[in-house]
Amino acid sequence: MKYLIRTFGVILLILFSISCGNEEDNERKGTLIFGWFADSNCNGDCADIYRISSDGKVCKDIDYNFPKTNFFEGNFQEVTGINHQDYEVLISELPNNLFNEPFGYLDCPECTNDWGGFYLEFQDENGFHKSWRIRNAIYPDYIKNYRSLLLNKLADLNSN
Repeated sequence: MKYLIRTFGVILLILFSISCGNEEDNERKGTLIFGWFADSNCNGDCADIYRISSDGKVCKDIDYNFPKTNFFEGNFQEVTGINHQDYEVLISELPNNLFNEPFGYLDCPECTNDWGGFYLEFQDENGFHKSWRIRNAIYPDYIKNYRSLLLNKLADLNSN
């Protein structure tokens, strides 16, 4: 009986080790541009857009422009006095369903900037590059928890 328990314990240990090793292999890596943008009627300071990248930096767009095209061309400056690791969760927690969405507005492909919302853009190390806008009023259910996380991290960044 002791032999059976030891064998079972060793098998569980091996399975646990394999599953932990696979988590690191599946970790999402790349650059995330994220933030909020005001509606198209905004005059000045129309967005707060940030970039977190694999080089260990969090940067902020200092021009406050909102994203007008598929990919945001910002004038980024490093944010100092923060811990980069506190914001890596924004990359690791990106919902998998998001990557199946087309470019543009989630749940509203024909929408415009009229209501404002949140901006996400992800580029991985393999060349995958996609952007999405999450309107303030219309978004898929699967994004709800991530949207809350994004709001909290933006509040932290804006308080610095």
